[in-house]
Amino acid sequence: MRNTKKRILVIDDDSHLLIGIKALLEREGYDIFTSGDSTAGMHMAKQQNPDLIICDIMMPFMDGFKLHETVTSDDATKNIPFLFLSARASQEDKVRGLNTGADDYITKPFDHRELLARVSAIFQRYQKGQEDMRHKMDAEIERIKHEISHNFSHELRTPLTQVLLSLDMVLRNKYSNPQDMRGFVEIALSQSHRLNCIIDDLIFLNNHERGMINIFRQQIDIEMDFIEVIRIRQTMYAEKQIEIQVKVDPNVMIHAPRREFRQMVSHLADNAFKFSHPQGKVFFKLEENGMGGVILTITDSGIGIPADQRKEVFKPYYQISQGDARSFNGLGVGLTIAQAITQSLGGDTTILPYEAGCRVQAIIPPGALDLF
Repeated sequence: MRNTKKRILVIDDDSHLLIGIKALLEREGYDIFTSGDSTAGMHMAKQQNPDLIICDIMMPFMDGFKLHETVTSDDATKNIPFLFLSARASQEDKVRGLNTGADDYITKPFDHRELLARVSAIFQRYQKGQEDMRHKMDAEIERIKHEISHNFSHELRTPLTQVLLSLDMVLRNKYSNPQDMRGFVEIALSQSHRLNCIIDDLIFLNNHERGMINIFRQQIDIEMDFIEVIRIRQTMYAEKQIEIQVKVDPNVMIHAPRREFRQMVSHLADNAFKFSHPQGKVFFKLEENGMGGVILTITDSGIGIPADQRKEVFKPYYQISQGDARSFNGLGVGLTIAQAITQSLGGDTTILPYEAGCRVQAIIPPGALDLF
C-alpha cells in the first residue's frame, strides 16, 4: 500500500535495525522518522502525530508497553496505530501487546515482506474504519437534516394556517358580537408574532454563523424590554394558567443590545412556560451584576432537564432534531440564541442544578453604554 502521505515513527534502541527499517519503508513511499530512545520517541510522537508507530518492546528507561500507555493516554495521540517489535516470541508477550490495544505484533527477526504486509494491513483497516465512520456520520447528518426540514416546515405552516383561517373567518362572517370577531383577530395577531419570531431567529442564527452578532449596548427599559416581553409570551400559554412572579432588584441597570436582549428574554420565558405543567409557577429574578450588568434567573416547576442533557440542549435545533416523537413544538434554538447573546457580551447562559423543575441563569457582565 504505497502512500507518500503516510508518516511512520519507528522507535528502537538497535541503530542498525532502525536504519534498515527506515530504508525499507522509505522505498515503499512512506515518510519515516526515527528515534533510538524511548523517551525521545514519546515526545516525537506527540510533536509529529504520525499515522503509525512501530515500536520495540525491550528498551531501557521505558519499555514499549509503557510508551504505548503514555501515548494512548494523551487525547492528541491516543488514536495512532501501534505495531510492536520484539525479539521475545512468547505467547504471553503477544497477548499482552494486543490486550494493551496495539494493532499488531511482529517478532524479530522478521522477513521484510511480513513487515510491509502488516504495515499495509494496519493502514487498510484504519482506512476502512474511517470510511465506515464517515458513512455513519453522513447517514446521521442526513437523518437530522430530514427531521429539521420536516419539522421546520411544520413550525412555519402551523401559525400561517391559523392566521389565514382567522382572517378568513373575519372577512366571511358577520358578527353581531364584536368580541367574537376580536377573538379571531387576536389569534391572527398572536400567530403573526410567532411567525415573526421564527424569522428573527433565522436571521440571528445566520448572523451568528457569520460572526455578526450585535454587541452595541443600549439602555434597557425594564418595563418595556423585560416585563412586557414576559407578559406577551405568557398570553401565548394562557390556557395553561401559569402563575408568574417577577422580582427586580431596585438598582438594576442593564446595558445590552435592546433587540437581542428582548429576544433572549422571550426565548427563556417561552421555554419556562412551554415546559411548565398546567397551573404551574414560573419565577423571574433580575439581579444587579455591576454597572450595566445583570443576572437573570428563571425557575419553573416543570419537567426539568436531566443532568446529562444540560449541555446538549444548547445545540442548535436540539428539540426539533428529536423527530416526530418529540413532545413539544419549536425549532429548538431558544437556548442556543440566549447563550450566543450572553456569550457575545462576555457572559453565559447555563442550566443550574434544580430538582423540582428547571432553573436557567443568563449572565451579562458589566459594561458601559455604546449608544445613547
